[in-house]
Amino acid sequence: MASDGEDMDLTCTESEVSAAETDTETRDDSAPLPDSDTDEESLDVEVVPATSDDADMEELLGQLEDYTPTVPDALTLRILKSSGFAAVDPRIVRIISVSAQKFISDIANDALQHCKTRTTNIQHSSGHSSNKDKKNPKDRKYTLAMEDLVPALADHGITMRKPQYFV
Repeated sequence: MASDGEDMDLTCTESEVSAAETDTETRDDSAPLPDSDTDEESLDVEVVPATSDDADMEELLGQLEDYTPTVPDALTLRILKSSGFAAVDPRIVRIISVSAQKFISDIANDALQHCKTRTTNIQHSSGHSSNKDKKNPKDRKYTLAMEDLVPALADHGITMRKPQYFV
């Protein structure tokens, strides 16, 4: 031990050993040590997450146990295994399934917005519209077309082109 203020370089194990030596030197052997086995009362200990992010993750995982995503877990697991993921935790598979469902619904929603924009632009550019086109916008049915899907996919970074010819 350096007692006169010398600088010392200690590794982690050396500092643990020196700390243990200090504990044994200062501990009074005549004082009884508390015995945790003699307590008849058991305490219920609740695991508290270290941060709010951990608490949010635990809450999300708890909610996902009861939720069944549109993209089945079996399909997600098969795609993950074919991509090179070996043993995957079922909770991770469920999170990926929900993420895939969100991605697909975002693309479909964007395509719907493109379709609505396109149909309103066509009606306004034609100048006159028949009574058939004057339906309530909520009653109108839309069809997913390639001309709406291509820009929606492009918004998400996916390039899609039509084939040059059809057989």
